[in-house]
Amino acid sequence: MRRGTHPVALVTGAGRGIGRAAAEALAAAGYAVVIAERAASLGRRAERALQATGASAVFVHMDVAARGAAERAVRVAVDRFGRLDCVVNNAGVLTVALLHRLARRDLQRMVAVNLLGPLLVVRAALPVLRRRGHGAIINVASLLGKYGLSHYSTYCATKFGVVGLTQALADELRGAGISVWAVCPGQVDTAMARRAGATEREGLIRPESVARVIVALATGRRRAPSGAAIDITR
Repeated sequence: MRRGTHPVALVTGAGRGIGRAAAEALAAAGYAVVIAERAASLGRRAERALQATGASAVFVHMDVAARGAAERAVRVAVDRFGRLDCVVNNAGVLTVALLHRLARRDLQRMVAVNLLGPLLVVRAALPVLRRRGHGAIINVASLLGKYGLSHYSTYCATKFGVVGLTQALADELRGAGISVWAVCPGQVDTAMARRAGATEREGLIRPESVARVIVALATGRRRAPSGAAIDITR
């Protein structure tokens, strides 16, 4: 793949689950992919797997909440591939507990990764996207970004925040050629959901189903107004 000739996507939390599925689907659609992942072993494994298919991919070791991490990931995308066209804010963490029993460190970590992380990544990517005059930002929220549920107070607060961020950014970027969406899946068959107690009997959604919606939005195959929060239930 010649530098600058194909679209480029930055996917956070791309070592597993929805992020890994999105990275694979975007690569299959012709994107070069920046795999941003905190767990180095998972990130390198995803990088090797994509490269083995002939895709252009690079792993960036990244904690989305860390100072300077978002800017470095965007810089890698531009330096390696010459451009940036799509940002998928997928990285997320979850601790299930009644709020008064939730450890402060777990509360702070959810806010840092699930809400501060997308804010920092988008802030770092916007100058590049604005210069190009087009692009897509897709934020992975949740159905719990639309209604509250006991034991998920902090997680809900962060995902409501992601939906609000999506709507506000769409307004902020009106006329800039950059579309912003949130995808709001129900329970997805991921390691995070399993740790939270999800089981197959609950009709878990496959990560690939969420990835298909992400790619359809990024490529324009699915039309939705900028700012929309799109439910995914199967």
